Amino acid sequence: MVAELCRGKRVLDLCCYNGAFALNAMIRGFAASAIGVDSSQDAVDSAFANAELNGLDQDISFVKDDITAFMKRAIEAKDEYDIIVLDPPKLAPSLTSLDKASRKYHALNRDAMNLINRDQGGLLLTCTCSAAMTQKDGGSYFLNMVNGAALSAKRRATLLRVSGAAAC
Repeated sequence: MVAELCRGKRVLDLCCYNGAFALNAMIRGFAASAIGVDSSQDAVDSAFANAELNGLDQDISFVKDDITAFMKRAIEAKDEYDIIVLDPPKLAPSLTSLDKASRKYHALNRDAMNLINRDQGGLLLTCTCSAAMTQKDGGSYFLNMVNGAALSAKRRATLLRVSGAAAC
């Protein structure tokens, strides 16, 4: 779905793991460039290997870094992206950790929105694999958090689609 919107765009893939979103943006979406960021060196090494297997050696890079630190530096440098994928690991494994996780999701989404192209706007694909986030309040809890993050970032957000995990 996201690849279809990437033609000529600058893509940032946060918590990139094996680089699937960044690679699809380049291969299927014809993105101008893509950067994947992950805190795991094994994940970054795997993403580099996947890029090589797909013949990509230009305009795509993978960085080992904490995404919060990466985004902070990028905001300070006034870097901007057209499309950002934010797919963090499970932050709320249970209802007892929901409040803390919600604050973390809020901060991550706010910072990601602050990296979206200010003049032309862009797209944020934000994900959660925490059932506690998606099931609370009839499924609106996560969406309300994203909306709150947009308000904190002083950005206007339009919901394009809600989807879940792909079928096995």
